[in-house]
Amino acid sequence: MSFKKFLFLLLALSILSCRSEPEENALIVALDSEPAKINPLFLTDLNSHMISNLLFRGLIKIDEQGNPQPELAQSWEIRNNGMEIIFYLRKNIYWHDGMKFSSRDVIFTYNLLNSQNVASPRKGLFGPIKEIKALDSDTLVIRYSEPYGSIFEAFTFGILPEHIGLKVLEPNFDTKPIGTGPYKIREWKKGEYILLEHFEKYHQTPPKIKKIILKFIPDQTTKYLELKSGKIHVAELPAHFKADELLGRYKKYKAESFRYVCLGFDLNKKPFNDETFRKAIAHSINKEELINVATLGEGSISTGPYPKGVWYFNQDVKPFQYNPEIAKKILKEMGLQNLKFGLYINNENKEAIKASQYIKENLKNLGIDLEIRLFDWQTFRHRIIEEKNFDAVILSRAYLWDPDIYDLWHSSKTEKGQWNFFSFKDKELDRLLELGRKTVNFKERKIIYQKVHRLLYEKQACVFLYETPLIFYADKKIKGIKPSPLGLLYDIEKWEKE
Repeated sequence: MSFKKFLFLLLALSILSCRSEPEENALIVALDSEPAKINPLFLTDLNSHMISNLLFRGLIKIDEQGNPQPELAQSWEIRNNGMEIIFYLRKNIYWHDGMKFSSRDVIFTYNLLNSQNVASPRKGLFGPIKEIKALDSDTLVIRYSEPYGSIFEAFTFGILPEHIGLKVLEPNFDTKPIGTGPYKIREWKKGEYILLEHFEKYHQTPPKIKKIILKFIPDQTTKYLELKSGKIHVAELPAHFKADELLGRYKKYKAESFRYVCLGFDLNKKPFNDETFRKAIAHSINKEELINVATLGEGSISTGPYPKGVWYFNQDVKPFQYNPEIAKKILKEMGLQNLKFGLYINNENKEAIKASQYIKENLKNLGIDLEIRLFDWQTFRHRIIEEKNFDAVILSRAYLWDPDIYDLWHSSKTEKGQWNFFSFKDKELDRLLELGRKTVNFKERKIIYQKVHRLLYEKQACVFLYETPLIFYADKKIKGIKPSPLGLLYDIEKWEKE
């Protein structure tokens, strides 16, 4: 062998020996879908929220009981009956690029979110701020034009770095973000995975797990088989998926009241815009049987947008009675016979497919012909939901800890890309949602949001079907997991792998 060939071979072997697979020493977590965005300005779904929260942090964090805890702010004072809040920021917080965090970053983020040039679905989240002012690099005062009941929810919003300016709006900021969270992105291979590595200067206890791979596996059977083979360490499985044979290697976790599943309509179209029609549909679906069919009994009937057990849940709201005869009578009085419309489904969601097939059979008894149409998740989310190209859809919505659902149901949030994509509009609901945001008193807020609960259910803004728990499996070697309705990745920086 010539000396040149020897050197080439030696170099090649050296390169191969230094190259490591992404999976090496990493915790591998399976997710159903890939986030479209992780920039806090543009989040639209639960997975995007969960991943973004590992990279960006707000001034406040919400714990598993729904209580506000210090994050980038070490403490705060609420003054003048909620008209003013002072945040005392932690010292020695660093961005992922090594620059120091300061109160200027909070003001920068606020201005971006409220800029007319930024099309954020979360616009208005910070509430009626009259003045936001940095007293120094570590102290921030915020004054409101009126009390704002969702202060704590607002300031969980991930803060963005002022020192890179409008680069935060460029597309590549999503793949190479600069945050203050416990993890940063090392690699994002589109369609496959995101590789996270720990941030050495994270301001709280450094993550115990140094490397995480978020692997995108939309098909539930594939996810199950990868768990069974040990190729992944953590994964959510749908409630209907019985996987007891995994319990030798994995521990099953369950967080109650994770999400509700609903049948929603484009309310700009007839007859969906008539609440009488929606009530007929609600009467025609046997929800107890539906829960057994779709989830093998892992669920309970939903009576609105809030989960049982939270302080704002209205226990006086009762489910619509299953009574096909009432439904037939309503439709006859409306002159609706032989109706046909499309029901749009994410084809990776087997639970939704089972639910849609069951509902199709129920509605057939009323003379309604449902045409079930299946789409991959990205198409379903962007071309069907965001652009409102549907008659009806089945989807699930995850719960947030705060009762303020202004962004989901207020009539001002019905534009393309915003979250009231069913286009529900009701003046009384708008009034209640606006009043809830202005109310700080706990007892008064409770009354307001229980009225919101009742109104949305009685008008069947969507047909509320059932709510289900979050069920996931994790390798028994992983310690420190606290299952939470806040999602699969909640407090993952505190997990530890033996």
